[in-house]
Amino acid sequence: MKIEKVLLVHKKSIYQLYVNEHKNKGVRQAIARGDRAAQRMQRSHQAQEAALARSVNALTKLGIQVTVRWRAHMRASRDYDLVVGFGGDGTVLDTSHRVLDDTPLLGINSDPKTSVGALCAGAASDLPRLIADLSHDKLRPQSITRLRVQVEGQDVLGPCLNDVLYAHASPAELSRFDMGLISTEDATRFAKRRRSGLDMHRCSGLWVSTATGSTAAVRSAGGKIMPSLSRRLQYLVREPYYPPGEERPKGIVGGFIDGEHALAIVSRVRRGMIWADGPHRRMSVAYGQRVVVDAHPQPLRLIRRAYR
Repeated sequence: MKIEKVLLVHKKSIYQLYVNEHKNKGVRQAIARGDRAAQRMQRSHQAQEAALARSVNALTKLGIQVTVRWRAHMRASRDYDLVVGFGGDGTVLDTSHRVLDDTPLLGINSDPKTSVGALCAGAASDLPRLIADLSHDKLRPQSITRLRVQVEGQDVLGPCLNDVLYAHASPAELSRFDMGLISTEDATRFAKRRRSGLDMHRCSGLWVSTATGSTAAVRSAGGKIMPSLSRRLQYLVREPYYPPGEERPKGIVGGFIDGEHALAIVSRVRRGMIWADGPHRRMSVAYGQRVVVDAHPQPLRLIRRAYR
């Protein structure tokens, strides 16, 4: 793999956002009086800044042209040989939404003491070794399945690496929807049908996840952990409601979706909502609107390896 141009995408620390940008006096005062939580926030910021500077310097010494971007300012990856998501899992996840081609993504954990890095290949100190291994083809990107969401036949929310949640806009309200599996060939015609032919559900929501996301919310809701390179998706009705005395049906509240099928949903609430990979990427779904979730046609080429 030839690496000449790298896009390094980084997060902003909580300290940077609270103190440097929003001038929060409460945090400054807490640090001054020895508040441990506030001091940890400051130390984490300092560690991240130092690691970012070392990483840029290391790449430059290797003769690599480095472009540094805050993750909210990243627009495209096609002009680079490699994208480095510098932070933690949240940064890798956010960066993955903007990688719309086959440019490889490498996650670097900026502060392993405070940041979770399950999607990262290593820490900042590992970066030169990772670049060397990639350059000599000792380390190769893995093809990771992502989710695609379509509402009324239109792609929305971009590629999702972890999971999608459909539910009522209010978490205290009952979610109602029709749901079932359809063939991928039938997915384009689904939005135009008068009748859905799907099963009705009443619950607190519906999870759909990739193999990558199967260790997160779906697992907590009772789903199964999938092999990391699995191409299948997993769906799970969250907290299904059945009237007293009604037997709980088997086999329709959760399962797997192979590459020849998609999950079809018809919203049966006035204020439905779809969230993709967390709380920030979301869109409203009205009563009767039709949603299709399947594997995204462009998988993510993610570099995954942890040095111990």
